[in-house]
Amino acid sequence: MRIDVWSDVSCPWCYISKRTFERALASFGHPGTEVMAHPYQIDGERPAEPMPMLAWLGGKYGQERARAMSEEVTAAGRGHGITFRNEQGFAANTLSAHRLLWWTAREHGHGVRSQLEELIFAAYFTDAADISDPAVLVDRAAAAGVDGPAAREFLRSGDGTEEVRRAVRSARDRGIDTVPVYRFSGGERFEGAQTDPRVFRAALSRESEASTT
Repeated sequence: MRIDVWSDVSCPWCYISKRTFERALASFGHPGTEVMAHPYQIDGERPAEPMPMLAWLGGKYGQERARAMSEEVTAAGRGHGITFRNEQGFAANTLSAHRLLWWTAREHGHGVRSQLEELIFAAYFTDAADISDPAVLVDRAAAAGVDGPAAREFLRSGDGTEEVRRAVRSARDRGIDTVPVYRFSGGERFEGAQTDPRVFRAALSRESEASTT
């Protein structure tokens, strides 16, 4: 069974939905499940420089809606063990983060990549860290068990830039204009915020039954 996932590390609902999916997958306990993660950039490669997160959202949606959106994800995050501190955080270009995730998957596998993604999400939404800063990314890579100097050298190289950009273009060409997206090999597809593990568990069960008949 294969599930393809498109997400952006600057997307709070991607963070919440990742926790939701992992809860479902853990309780489902299907050892043959392959999860393939793909990058997406909601805002492209903007902002060019880090800026206060709520100011960035306010510029996109208006201050009132930005505050309401922040309050909504903060409340939802509590039920998933996530502490959102958006009022302290910074919106940042996610290209380097996606490059590092791409490299980590290639060098260490998707399990380590998933751990690193979790740490980058936490850096962005809980720790108010600038995830466009290579030092922040190298620190999180080391925490995920990745060799820090190797990660630093990779980020300096510029490698993976075109691969990430190509993957993002491919997602848009597929009609993906919102994330997260979870696509099961049997054809089921879930778009947008997912907060109930039962939704994914039911899909996993249907997928498993279909593959054995």
